[in-house]
Amino acid sequence: MITPTVVKAMRANAYCTRARAGVKRGLAVPFGLMKLNSSPDDVSPTPPLVGRVTRLDRGWSTVLFQDSMVMRVRNFGIDIAVGDRVHVTADGEKISEVLLRKSALVRRASFEGALAMRHVVAANIDTVFLVHAASSAPNQRRLERELILAFDSGAAPVIVLTKSDIAESSHVVALVDALTEVSAGVAIHVVSGTTGDNVSSLREYATDDKTIALMGASGVGKSTLINALVGYAVQRTAGVREGDQRGRHTTVAAELVALPTGGWLLDTPGLRAVTLWTSGQGIERAFPDIFSLVDNCRFRDCKHQDEPGCAVQQAIINGSLPEIRLQSMRRLVAEEEAVELEQEEKEKSYDKRGMRRPATDKNS
Repeated sequence: MITPTVVKAMRANAYCTRARAGVKRGLAVPFGLMKLNSSPDDVSPTPPLVGRVTRLDRGWSTVLFQDSMVMRVRNFGIDIAVGDRVHVTADGEKISEVLLRKSALVRRASFEGALAMRHVVAANIDTVFLVHAASSAPNQRRLERELILAFDSGAAPVIVLTKSDIAESSHVVALVDALTEVSAGVAIHVVSGTTGDNVSSLREYATDDKTIALMGASGVGKSTLINALVGYAVQRTAGVREGDQRGRHTTVAAELVALPTGGWLLDTPGLRAVTLWTSGQGIERAFPDIFSLVDNCRFRDCKHQDEPGCAVQQAIINGSLPEIRLQSMRRLVAEEEAVELEQEEKEKSYDKRGMRRPATDKNS
């Protein structure tokens, strides 16, 4: 016999059944029944995925994970660079966190309107190859700038002269001598990516999961060198222009490439302008010949101009220090100070809430 109590129980069961089905279909259900379908409190959230950024493309990052899985995810609103180790949300939608960097190659952003902004060229690198063409004239001033960036990055700089196969041996010797004058004791390797000559000496820097980064102007032979290091063509190559011997951009985006030696290679697009960011000890380490003399000056606040007892000026007079070297350092120090001033002005344009203050009319 079906009593009113049994009918009431049957209706309640039917209601719960429809409600649970509604949860599966995404329909609205009473809050009391939602709790029946919620996860237990002791279930831990899914941990984020950990990977390394191998390429950046306008709001997207290609991330390589330890199981060799590759994923393309969003990176909006986050300061990120190729080489970064990151957390990716469990759903694989976006990067949620950039892990602490052990090193970073940083320069001042060179595009208009962003002079007080930094540009992280590469992250988590062990060695920076400063690449110059052995067939070109020595560019000591550019090398000085590259050394500052490399020293400040936390990685070890190495100077690499490419295209030795098309350079006269006497020219190469003179080039090495000229660059040694400003190399701050950094090792110099003369190689040919085309013939493979001496490339094996560079592979020693990329073992045991270590990462090397290449920095240099367009047309110095970075792409050809990369192909030689990897063992097959991974980068498109192009010759320099006939008229001015300036290079064409064949690398359009920074990219992390696996090497057969067990390390990694991070190629960067050719940098026409090597702009400085705020320096740590980069300038001091790039100009040891000058800073080693400073302690011998008579006055602790010596400006190395016309002060009596200036050891730096005495070295210039006796010919042990080229005057252009001091002039170059002064320009670089002034450039760094200008960057710091730009940053201070930028900070002043924001109020305590982080909002940009409205511009004021100076004529009012």
